[in-house]
Amino acid sequence: MHSNEKEIELAHELTHNVNDALNRRIEERFRAALFLADPSLNMDAVTVISNVENDNELTVDGVDDDTIDKAMAIFESQQ
Repeated sequence: MHSNEKEIELAHELTHNVNDALNRRIEERFRAALFLADPSLNMDAVTVISNVENDNELTVDGVDDDTIDKAMAIFESQQ
């Protein structure tokens, strides 16, 4: 029984690590798409947070909606 609990714990840890890696990749790709949508953006003022564990939530701050829409079109076209 103890072995099974350890395997479950390791599986959760692995899942969390994979999700973290996916989040970082999505954030990097979306930041690149934002730059392509508007190269004049001050990227230091832009926040992009991905959360694949929460229904693939993507939070973007510091950018107007029109630019986000353009970036999303670029992002989706590159998948």
